[in-house]
Amino acid sequence: MMHEGKAGWKKRAFDELRKLSITVIYIWVLLIVFALHREIILRNYHIDYSTKFGFAFINAVILAKFMWLGEILHAGKKAAGKVLLHSMLWNAALFALILMVCHLLEEQLVKVWHGNSFAASFSQALADPMDIFGTMLLMFVVLIPFFLAKGLIEILGKDEIKRLLLKARTEG
Repeated sequence: MMHEGKAGWKKRAFDELRKLSITVIYIWVLLIVFALHREIILRNYHIDYSTKFGFAFINAVILAKFMWLGEILHAGKKAAGKVLLHSMLWNAALFALILMVCHLLEEQLVKVWHGNSFAASFSQALADPMDIFGTMLLMFVVLIPFFLAKGLIEILGKDEIKRLLLKARTEG
C-alpha cells in the first residue's frame, strides 16, 4: 500500500515537471523569436543589440514558474467547465496579466539593482502605458494557442491529440 502512494507521488511529480518543461520550451521559443525580431529592428537603426538566448531561457523558466504557480493556485479555474473558446480566452487574458505583473516587477528589480530608487524605477515602468498595453496584448495573443492546446488535451485526451498530430491521414 505504501509503495503505491510513493509511485503515485513520483508519477504526479514527473507529470508536473513534464508540463512545466513544455511551458518553459513554449515561452523560450517565443522569447527567442521576440529577441530576434528586436535585434532585426534595432539593426535597421544601426543600434547594436545582440540576442541573448541564455537570458531568454532564464526568463522562460521564471515566467513558466509563475504560470505553474498560477495553475496550482487555480487562477484559471473560473473558466473551468465553460465553452473552450471562453476558457481559452479567459486563461490567456488572466495569465497575460500575471506575466505582465511579473515582467514589470522584474524590470523594477533590475533598475533597483543598478542603483535607481524603487520609486523612480516604478514611475519609469509606468511612464509608457502603450508599452505596457502592447506587451500585455502580445502576451495575450501568444498564450491563446497554448491554452487552446491545453483545453483540447483536457477534452480529447493526450492519446487522441497524439493520434491526430502524428498519424498520417488516409485519402478518403
